[in-house]
Amino acid sequence: MADINIKEVIPDKNSFFNIKRFRIGNLNQDFLMKTIDIPNTSKKLWQTNKDLRENKLIFEKTKTIKKFEDMQSLLNESDEKKINSYFDKKTWLDDIFTIFHATLKFNPYKHVKKLSEIEGFWHYYYTYSKDVLLIPNVVKDRTPYEEDKPQKKEQIISFDEYVKFVDELYQFFQQMNNKHIFVPISLRFNITEIKKLVEHYLSKEYFYYWIDFESRPADPSNSAIYAKIRQINSLLRNSPQFDKCVLFITNLRREIISNLKDENSPASDILGTLCGANIVGVNRESTKYFPEMKDKPIKIIQHKARLFDPETYYYKMLEGHSLNKAVNITENSVRVANEFDKQRENFLEKLDIQNYLKKKKMLNQYNNGKILKSILIKEEKNKTLF
Repeated sequence: MADINIKEVIPDKNSFFNIKRFRIGNLNQDFLMKTIDIPNTSKKLWQTNKDLRENKLIFEKTKTIKKFEDMQSLLNESDEKKINSYFDKKTWLDDIFTIFHATLKFNPYKHVKKLSEIEGFWHYYYTYSKDVLLIPNVVKDRTPYEEDKPQKKEQIISFDEYVKFVDELYQFFQQMNNKHIFVPISLRFNITEIKKLVEHYLSKEYFYYWIDFESRPADPSNSAIYAKIRQINSLLRNSPQFDKCVLFITNLRREIISNLKDENSPASDILGTLCGANIVGVNRESTKYFPEMKDKPIKIIQHKARLFDPETYYYKMLEGHSLNKAVNITENSVRVANEFDKQRENFLEKLDIQNYLKKKKMLNQYNNGKILKSILIKEEKNKTLF
């Protein structure tokens, strides 16, 4: 396995915000750290959007695999077009840095004793994960309304099986020896299990992690989720290997809370850096079951096509902008990426991120300003006391 060359680490003393300068693939530390969603970016958009062509961007494809039979059928497929389609391969992205990863909604060990029994699938997975390799996440349990129809909550995989799954695949991919391997962290495990998981990874010298938010918002004022984020970051910060670690978070809900009646929706994805992330991935909305609507009301179309406002950290309807959802998804990713760059520039100048964030309207208004209070890892009174 190739190591990521981390040249410099600059952590914020008062939060989990940190800057790590590193080269990954053909990108150096100047790349924009918010990824672009491949399915929502066309070749035409790539050719006509100056920001996409001139910036050093990472393109990302995330896939949910619901059934083992979907993997098995791929092994019996000989049509190259269908195989390429399964992994959403775009030939116009061949020279661009791309990430592919999957979330499994089933337990592979209920179908095979060893993952090597479906070795062909993992060879496909490795090949289509062009620049880095993310070991798939396995959803711990299935909750009601997650699938096409309501179901009872049930466990999909145990903690021990999850660890076995990651270790087995890590050893398999490590033999390939030329891609950075990221291991998954599921936020569905309880906080004790998450602690054991991260400690296991550190003991095995797995230093690159990806957190699958599974359509949850990155909201530091959400105590249940952020407590787990704090646990992960505390373990990494207190580890002597912190300077070797890279954290990638993805599949975040676009907004913390979304309401058609509200003019502004508080952004979630822009808060990824406050979760300690060095790279922030694509957005994924919840797949809860709702009756299919043939003709969506214009209000819903306008809501889904909202644009990120970097001055306020709200998603809002901006006058005169397009209602093309796919175009706006890409535009939002570029806007968030540019704002991450501004966060980084401001932090490098002042070695403090809080004063910059205090200028953002949403962070002062939403939940009575609890987000900024929640990210603190050291109270001001403790500073003066000592």
